[in-house]
Amino acid sequence: MKLVYTGILLALVLSSFAQVAKSAVALAQEAEVQPNALSQIKPNNSYGDWLFKGNFNKVGFSGFNPDYHLSIGDKVLVQLWGALDYQGELVVDVHGNIFIPKVGPVLVKGVKNSQLNDVVKKSIKRVYKSNVEVYANLATSEQVKVFVSGTVSKPGLYQGHSADSILTFIDQAGGIRSDIGSYRNIQIKRNNKVLNTFDLYGFLTQGKLLNTQFQDGDLIFVAPKLAEVNIEGQVGFTGKYELKQGVNFLEDILKSVAIEEKATHVTLVTPIGREVVASQYSVSDLANVEVQPGTLIKVSSQLRAKSISVTVMGEHNSQQELVLPWGATLTQLTEQIIFTPLSNRQAMQLFRPAVAERQKAMLLESLTALEQSVLTARSQTNEAAQLRSKEAETILTWIDKAKKVQPNGQVLLSHLNSSHPIYLQQGDKVVIPAKRNIVMVHGEVLFPTAIAYQTGLSAKDFIEQAGGAMLDMDDVNVLVMKPNGSVITVNKKLSKHKVITAGDEIFVLAKPDEKSFQLTKDITQVMYQIAASAAVILAI
Repeated sequence: MKLVYTGILLALVLSSFAQVAKSAVALAQEAEVQPNALSQIKPNNSYGDWLFKGNFNKVGFSGFNPDYHLSIGDKVLVQLWGALDYQGELVVDVHGNIFIPKVGPVLVKGVKNSQLNDVVKKSIKRVYKSNVEVYANLATSEQVKVFVSGTVSKPGLYQGHSADSILTFIDQAGGIRSDIGSYRNIQIKRNNKVLNTFDLYGFLTQGKLLNTQFQDGDLIFVAPKLAEVNIEGQVGFTGKYELKQGVNFLEDILKSVAIEEKATHVTLVTPIGREVVASQYSVSDLANVEVQPGTLIKVSSQLRAKSISVTVMGEHNSQQELVLPWGATLTQLTEQIIFTPLSNRQAMQLFRPAVAERQKAMLLESLTALEQSVLTARSQTNEAAQLRSKEAETILTWIDKAKKVQPNGQVLLSHLNSSHPIYLQQGDKVVIPAKRNIVMVHGEVLFPTAIAYQTGLSAKDFIEQAGGAMLDMDDVNVLVMKPNGSVITVNKKLSKHKVITAGDEIFVLAKPDEKSFQLTKDITQVMYQIAASAAVILAI
């Protein structure tokens, strides 16, 4: 989180900030023990449920492939020149013919689009042996009405072109019901006989789609799904996967859901009668492994890390990426860092992705609760309702901005003690700030600026050097951010205690008007949480 934005969010952080720090300790400890807890929560998806979102029925079929077979009602553009001059758009009649003046009927029903010109030309050459040139092509296909039935969202009769795909008609019917509908058993029936059976998983995984020309009265029937398995773990898709009729092989299923490269093993938990049987296989030995209905497929990585890499940034002369053995501590990392005379070792900072994830999740939960409180609040009078409406608009706008906050996952290093080591994790970033002999003053002062550090000066002294506060000192909060990222309030000790050191940043922030909002307490709590998410304290 950027420093300036953090300072603005800290506007409501008063002397009770210490309580936020205390609660943040528990958060950091929980993230340390269970860093990937959130990643275990998987949505209950069904494979393929993203297919029908209205994208197929928005655009009709405008072109005709060479293998399209002409049918009754199609329109053919015929052009003749030379000894016979003619141009016209002819409709294929009920007998399958187009009628060309001075030539007669030409049978085109069932003719491939790629062969249409040759068939018309051959028929004309039987009448005009020479001096007549021919050009014939398909102009438009006849629209047809097709029934869509079975486990779709909106069964009914739908109109389209005979050349449209089966996906177009299913999409018009609202798509397949992911709870009970089958993506693997879709039939096209004509006169109560099955013409084709489709498996849409082939379309999703291999791009296969059989071409079928529809006629008026055809029926698309989506059968109920027969069986499925559940997939979780290190794969691109997690959720329910439908099995096809017959034998289903584990290797084929995992190819469809994009198994991750780091995965090493697959565990099958299969219900058999009244028992549950578990079996495990290596990802390199999955050939001919059959999967039964109701099986839970868990894909995992059982690689044991022997070493980790940690990024070291800031003021130092060592490598930016250091490799350490698994279980290494921050102290061991520090021993490998080559510090410079400008390195501020006491302000070392640690950032951890797992902590940032937990901070973000907890922040979103608090913002959602606050949003519900705003939307469900009641008013006793019309005047109060109008005021609450304006208040809600302001708060909801703030909530939208707060949801975009990205916690940095900082673990504050209050004390480095070998008796309480900090064990490093893969992906950790350690920042060593440079020593700064200046003090930054921000916020409600006349001249926000950087001031050369002077020993013995208080926060009030530095504020006065920046031109003084623009408001009465009773109407502002004064916060000091230390080089290691920790924040303290100094409202009651502006001039008594010399808490300012080189590299500090002083924020002079206007106190909020607590009478402006009826939900001040709730907002304040969320503001505390946002402030804490900029730096999680880990007591050592």
